[in-house]
Amino acid sequence: MDVILLAGGYGTRLYPLTKDRPKSLLPVGGRPITDYLVEELEQEPRVKRMWLVTNQKFADHFRRWAEESDFDVPMQTINDGTTSNEDRLGAIGDINLVLGRMGEIPGDGVYVAATDNIPRFDMTDIIQLSAEKDATAVFACRESSRARLKRAGVATLDSDGKIVDFEEKPDEPASDFRVPPFYCLTHDDAGLISTYLEEGNDPDAPGNLLAWLINRRDVYASVANVGTYDIGTRESYRRVCEAFESK
Repeated sequence: MDVILLAGGYGTRLYPLTKDRPKSLLPVGGRPITDYLVEELEQEPRVKRMWLVTNQKFADHFRRWAEESDFDVPMQTINDGTTSNEDRLGAIGDINLVLGRMGEIPGDGVYVAATDNIPRFDMTDIIQLSAEKDATAVFACRESSRARLKRAGVATLDSDGKIVDFEEKPDEPASDFRVPPFYCLTHDDAGLISTYLEEGNDPDAPGNLLAWLINRRDVYASVANVGTYDIGTRESYRRVCEAFESK
């Protein structure tokens, strides 16, 4: 299984902190944010390679980070060639770029993770769920804040944990299950991403792909009682740093 780490954003809401440094490499608890994701995922024996996709502005930052890190699995950084929010490929566009660079999608699929969230759950649970169901698997975290649900992807699940409805940033959330951007895509489902894009669908928010996919494939959710530490603004970054300092 290969891992695709999404780091193609420009972090403009965190300026000036991210004017000359990518959001995903901001320190939390004395370590870059992305280190926490890599450390956990490389403990999963099915993970054989990792690919981090970023942009022209921050490509050298991530290249140096990868060269200076002592990872247990190979890490390849990819520059998507974009220079601003105006010309960026979007998260789904970046996933498709990496899949093309792979040459062949691994038989046991790919794990996709955003790098501006630090999970509070076991990131590897959906790998096992995907294998058991022979289907794409994601996390669904219970969220009490309707305001936060309106800014997220929201899923409705049946009794077996299958996603029967999904909406990205709904005006009226249909459930309290927030789906953070951590997906374990089967080989066949990852292969559908090029079709999704060829149809002219939104290349940005990963949740739009899920909304499209559930009409074509079974997608299951592992329910987590805790969510993620989200780093989207200077205030949320401050709160995350304080949470780690108090541990």
